[in-house]
Amino acid sequence: MTPNSGAKLGLIGHPVGHSQSPALFKTILAQDQRTDVIYEAFDLPNVERFPAFVENHPHLLGLNVTVPHKQNILPMLADLSPEAKALGAVNTLVRTPAGWKGHNTDVWGFQRSIQPFLMNRHERALVLGTGGSAAAVHHVLRNLGIEALSVSRGGDSTRVTEAFGRPSIGYHELNDTLLRHHLLVVHCTPIGMWPKTEEIVAFPVELLTPNHLVMDLIYNPSETLLLRQAKAKGAATLNGSDMLRLQAEKAWSIWQEAGV
Repeated sequence: MTPNSGAKLGLIGHPVGHSQSPALFKTILAQDQRTDVIYEAFDLPNVERFPAFVENHPHLLGLNVTVPHKQNILPMLADLSPEAKALGAVNTLVRTPAGWKGHNTDVWGFQRSIQPFLMNRHERALVLGTGGSAAAVHHVLRNLGIEALSVSRGGDSTRVTEAFGRPSIGYHELNDTLLRHHLLVVHCTPIGMWPKTEEIVAFPVELLTPNHLVMDLIYNPSETLLLRQAKAKGAATLNGSDMLRLQAEKAWSIWQEAGV
């Protein structure tokens, strides 16, 4: 397709003031010499306002979606990519003549960011949270043959709870035995994200060891309190910066294919 001159792209979520996406896309667009495309962050506290929002922004051709709308925006979309449909979550939207189509680039970004750091001992994982990002994490770990246990505030093994087709437990059930057998930990909640950088998820960091790999999908701050405390216990740590960059590159390729 011929590139759409004067195209506008953006990010929706709440909050979005911390987001590095505008700066990241400024770099991507500059590298491709696309001075005709603008990327902007839009704070959208209530997803029910999405139809009115896009109607008031007719030049928007593509959107990224961040917390808390990755899942609850689905009923307002006209179509989903196979991956987004399988995950039940989106993070990239494309305007089409029939309406908005949802894609998910979390899988692409997460797999390529974590895979270089995985070792044979990382055969079991604890995934903290049950939102849209956690869905992508479970999808990738399943494809990599890594057994994953979901951890959430509502999880409870005594009630045989599940998330994403896998067993789910509560934070109160985490103990030394579980930590010794689950040497990969992936944090998928917004707890500890800017500006509330001194908050930390209810995870027993004191049970971590140098054999653990802890990934926090948060990228602002670059080192959350969870990662600082994990590093102090000798664990290897990763933040979400590479995942964000890879997601953005994939989203840009999707928008280009759509004619942006």
